[in-house]
Amino acid sequence: MGGLLAIAAALGAIGFAAWPLLHSRPAESTQGAMAELLGQRERALNDIRELDFDRELGNLDEADHRELLEQSKRRAVAVLRQLQQQDQRIDDEIEQAIRGLREGGSADR
Repeated sequence: MGGLLAIAAALGAIGFAAWPLLHSRPAESTQGAMAELLGQRERALNDIRELDFDRELGNLDEADHRELLEQSKRRAVAVLRQLQQQDQRIDDEIEQAIRGLREGGSADR
């Protein structure tokens, strides 16, 4: 009897600990995606600054600088577009939640 109680308690503890991992909310994944995109944006901007610095030091000639700068700018623009799309999704979710509240329903749809 004591063994069954211990097994039940262990299973309950595992279930309690695993619940947040198994049932993550969309807002949490949205925050994670935004954090990742913001990190990518910072890296892209740092890459551009480093390219300019390397050119000023003479480590890059003008042609290489131009080519690498164009590549870095394209990456930065792609990240900025993704950030705008993510921002639009968040705005849409907020609008949907507001509509749900105004209609008397739940905001968690």
